[in-house]
Amino acid sequence: MCKKTLLVMAGGTGGHVFPGLAVAQRMREKGWKVSWLGTKNRMEAQLVPEYGYDIDFIDVVGVRGNGLKTLLMAPMHILKSFFSARKILKMRSVNLVIGMGGFASGPGGVAAWSLGIP
Repeated sequence: MCKKTLLVMAGGTGGHVFPGLAVAQRMREKGWKVSWLGTKNRMEAQLVPEYGYDIDFIDVVGVRGNGLKTLLMAPMHILKSFFSARKILKMRSVNLVIGMGGFASGPGGVAAWSLGIP
């Protein structure tokens, strides 16, 4: 029997990452394989691997306060993030996702929904 796989989507701040790590640890104890979805430039990029979890990255940027060009390019960036997340979900054979907050949770959650992953 294959282990079920949980993908934790959390990043940016300790308020998102540390609760995600607590859930990940508990699910690992229950026999789940756990991996992570985050962004390269935030705290999860260094912290999550230190706890022994595989992490995949998608490019996601905030829109507010980043200028008109970023705002105009937002739909394209969001679509790119969505398709990157879908690819990761399929590659990891994810059975369940949990979004704890941070930029990766939005595209990752919608990608999971589009694939019928709870």
